[in-house]
Amino acid sequence: MSRTMKDPEILSRFDGRGHVEFLLGGFEGSQSNKITAIGFEFGYGLQTTEMPSKSTIRLVLVRNDSPTARQRAQQTQDRLRAGGPLLPTWNAPGAQPGTTRPVTAEEMTAARRGVTAYEANGAKRFALVVALLSLGCFIVAGVLRDRPGAALAVLVVFAVPLAVTAALIPRWMKRWYEKNRRLVDLYDQQRIGQVGPPPPPPGPSDRHPGTGDGQ
Repeated sequence: MSRTMKDPEILSRFDGRGHVEFLLGGFEGSQSNKITAIGFEFGYGLQTTEMPSKSTIRLVLVRNDSPTARQRAQQTQDRLRAGGPLLPTWNAPGAQPGTTRPVTAEEMTAARRGVTAYEANGAKRFALVVALLSLGCFIVAGVLRDRPGAALAVLVVFAVPLAVTAALIPRWMKRWYEKNRRLVDLYDQQRIGQVGPPPPPPGPSDRHPGTGDGQ
């Protein structure tokens, strides 16, 4: 029976070891972005995503020893000790001056993975698949030339729209990539500058660690 991993179980893996593997099956696969986001907070980066079978996903994360990653991991530890959230929420710049929208760490992880995939493969593979589907529809329409109505339906509903989509995919995906690349870069830059909640002031006080709002 499939289950979902609890936060303490995920956290226990990011204990400073050089690399961490997660084999996710069933509903656990939906946690891949959350696991990757938690790893990012603790200074780990996603190295590979594999599919050993149709129902399982293997994530391999490696420790990043760069100063920025170590700083981020320390900030995360400080935030948790102060009672803050495991995964921070970020107010991304809005379309209008002064407007913001909350973005979760999991959403940023999904954007980062998409950006990485685009940089590795571009849009050509996806565009080629759609173009082949369009070609197949044109062939079907040719086979149905003795049935003009059916052939025209295949052309109008499938072949032509798929051909147009294949031609536009590189442009669409490039725009998506540029937008999300800027968003990821800005998030990472601001994330480095973030610090955990401040400790209680010295001396007698009614405040205690962990009573902050975690922002």
